[in-house]
Amino acid sequence: MLTAHRRMVRAALPRLRRSDAARIVNIASTEGLGATPGDTPYVAAKTGVTGLTHGLAVDLGPEGITVNCICPGPIRDAMTDAVPDEHKTIFAKRRTARKRYGDPEEVAHVTLSLVRATASYITGAIIPVDGWLMARNA
Repeated sequence: MLTAHRRMVRAALPRLRRSDAARIVNIASTEGLGATPGDTPYVAAKTGVTGLTHGLAVDLGPEGITVNCICPGPIRDAMTDAVPDEHKTIFAKRRTARKRYGDPEEVAHVTLSLVRATASYITGAIIPVDGWLMARNA
């Protein structure tokens, strides 16, 4: 869960270095910003992705490469398909300010905004896309 990020960046670096607007957007999880009991290996991996993002932002910034990370919270996707809708609704109403699960498109829109040329000064950012789950995850 962390090795793939490292390998992908290493493989892409030669091309990124030749680009005029190189962007890296890592995808982690809100588990990289907090922790859920009993999920330690996943938490460690996702925290590693946020740390990798910070380190790469510092290392690659002088080359004009931005590195950011999106931390999705509860999103309606393949990972949550097995969770019954009634359980999603109960969880979201208790834990998120938006009272719902997010849609994959909402994560995609944030990703798109980070890869635009106009985002050249945003680097090292860890952006939760979680309906403000983190406010209630204390």
